[in-house]
Amino acid sequence: MPRERRAGGGIDRLPSGRYRVRIVTPDGRRLSLGTHASKRAAEAAYARSVTDQADGKLATPSAVTTPTLGDYASSWVETRLTKRGEPLRPRVKDLYLMQLRLHIVPTFGTRRLARITTAQVRGWNARLRGPDGPGASTAAKCYRLLRSILTTAVEDGLIPANPCTIKGAGVEPADERPIPTVAQVHDLVEHLPERMRCVALLAAFVGLRRGEILGMRLGDVDLDRREIAIVRQRQLDRHGNHLVCPPKSDAGRRVLTIPAALAVDLRGHLDAFAQPGDDGYVFTGQKGGPLAPHVWQDAWEKARTEVGIPEIHLHDLRHLAGTLAASTGASTKEVMYRLGHGTHQAALRYQHATRHRDRAIADALDELIAPRSN
Repeated sequence: MPRERRAGGGIDRLPSGRYRVRIVTPDGRRLSLGTHASKRAAEAAYARSVTDQADGKLATPSAVTTPTLGDYASSWVETRLTKRGEPLRPRVKDLYLMQLRLHIVPTFGTRRLARITTAQVRGWNARLRGPDGPGASTAAKCYRLLRSILTTAVEDGLIPANPCTIKGAGVEPADERPIPTVAQVHDLVEHLPERMRCVALLAAFVGLRRGEILGMRLGDVDLDRREIAIVRQRQLDRHGNHLVCPPKSDAGRRVLTIPAALAVDLRGHLDAFAQPGDDGYVFTGQKGGPLAPHVWQDAWEKARTEVGIPEIHLHDLRHLAGTLAASTGASTKEVMYRLGHGTHQAALRYQHATRHRDRAIADALDELIAPRSN
């Protein structure tokens, strides 16, 4: 940890990227005066402490207070880096800010970090999971966010230990979403506008996420090899702005073989609707621009209502894709690769071998996804 030593104290650059100011009290104890987002702010705080010391106003442990959770969390979201050392994606940042605003700050926003206790966290978690709370899944997500923020506070030297020590609080309940049948998928496709049908087919029979599908460019598709490269996704931020960003994780970067029957459908789609050139979008709206998420969603909701399964989400089609892949004899790791799941290490370790097996899985899927004749 880089440290700039000074007489009577110092400035440390912490793993979080923030700068911690510390002083030495007259009795020889090293005392933290908090952290700052920039070195300049830390130097200013240190200079004030030097002046206070000269004026006989040196802070004592009882006088030094940690920041409030609300202030610290706001700074945390802005300066947080991913495991790849990159800033948070706008959509993730928006999600964290929403979770803070709705479920964390109302309880802990004005409390000093050092005064948040495990008992308080336990009570808060119980309320979120109670009959008047947002539910177990949201509670688990918010608990993990609070735990991450307070873990950084420990690293910053602001609190001695993380009060988020409740076993199982960060675990989400098992997904009980319905999984559509192959017949239902084909029925849904028939009720979608022609230019959108391959969105549902790619989700159900290849396992792509919506953002991966809408972000697909013509250069990502090699129909001669029946392969699709997943290298980006297209999303909306909370302000409605379109964003093109990398896949959700390192495991999300993958090259997938598609079933032969789907390759035929996709070739027809490309000829009719895709923008020209390698950078052209595969899925477009009626005016020729990239297909907007809200336009897709309106068509999807109409189709699923007409089919009589209004509860089905597009993400449920991904679950079907995983189930179908597993039924071909694919291993867990092979299914994880196909769906873009897994840790960074697992993705690197199994990617090469899985690419070859992925073609066999795609070939076997043809038997499962063929429309059933009446």
